[in-house]
Amino acid sequence: MRILLVFVSSVLPLVSNCQYSSYYNVDVNSNSKVSGNINVNKNVNVSGNTTQTIKTIDYGALANANAVRERNKIEQTRVQIEQAKYYDDKERQSAIIEAKKALEIAENPLKAQEYGEFHSYNYNYLKKNKKNLFTNGFKRYTENFTTPHKSLFQNVGQGRWENISTDGITTEMISRLAVNFYRGEYKDYETVEKFKMIYNKLNEYYSSHNKPRKKNYKNNKNDFQNDFQKYYNVCDSLDNTLLRYDLKTQVYLPQIKVGEKLAPQSQLSDSAFCHKKEVVKRLVYGKSGFRSTIIWEDNFEICITDNYISHYNNVEYSFKVRYKADKESNLSFQDLEGRRFYLSKLIDKHIASRLINQEVKVEALDSYYPKRREYNSKAKYNESLNLYWEQLH
Repeated sequence: MRILLVFVSSVLPLVSNCQYSSYYNVDVNSNSKVSGNINVNKNVNVSGNTTQTIKTIDYGALANANAVRERNKIEQTRVQIEQAKYYDDKERQSAIIEAKKALEIAENPLKAQEYGEFHSYNYNYLKKNKKNLFTNGFKRYTENFTTPHKSLFQNVGQGRWENISTDGITTEMISRLAVNFYRGEYKDYETVEKFKMIYNKLNEYYSSHNKPRKKNYKNNKNDFQNDFQKYYNVCDSLDNTLLRYDLKTQVYLPQIKVGEKLAPQSQLSDSAFCHKKEVVKRLVYGKSGFRSTIIWEDNFEICITDNYISHYNNVEYSFKVRYKADKESNLSFQDLEGRRFYLSKLIDKHIASRLINQEVKVEALDSYYPKRREYNSKAKYNESLNLYWEQLH
């Protein structure tokens, strides 16, 4: 059996013993009548005996509060512009125009896309530090996008854009490389979980065994042939067959349970606690896809994570957005919800309008790509693999 799994990376940073927020709790026995925008999550027991109440969120009021804070910040900047000294009148007028744009954006964040800056970025696997493009199934492609106006989002490098509100909420937009999954199969969550155990056993064997050498078996020819064939089967299994979670699994994330902690994946934390999940349809890189939301907290932060994803023609497009605040700031999930409501239409539009074209896909691994069965040990294989990547550049 030939099996190699490509796993979805951890969606959440993860947590420990602390008092969790009861913001998303609902008293399912309540006879209260509520109306308007309601954020309801049933049957969640977070921290023992907590008071459970139905929460209503006036998204409009929260968005207006965010707009007022942004406008006040820009107004202060405009006063500074009026008082500042400039090299010439042209420079001064340019600064005033940018300040007026920023005021429009504060009132309507969608304007940030209209006043943004267009970029066309060429990805090529031969460029330094771009080998991940090749492992993702591309030799090169061009990504076209418009970055939101600098008054709202700042480019902080490595495909990340950041906005920090006046009250301390950080909004991160994080781009990801497209994936051309040309060698493998998409499988459901249960299938991948079953094969994961097999993969771990194969990798454990490969890590602890070198290729059998005939001289070590003396007159035991049959044992040598059996062990030699087993080693080859393991090598081929690790090299040749790939499994990836299908779109349904990547969107609904059945491994993450609402109202439960997650398995520890951090030295600083024991687990993260998931308060709520939701899924809505969205355009992702111009393709029909989904926005999968996880609302969670750990010892250090409260966070709303939006994972955007679409599949088209065997290519996976994805993008991550986080709205987060330090627990020490005393900001609440209601504050995060308000910030998200204020910015999410802009972000949805930004992600929908990103496009990838001029793709040159990897159709097959070239003949020079190292094959495990050709090396006597894992160390020798890794050495050859590193040399392969160095020679590409």
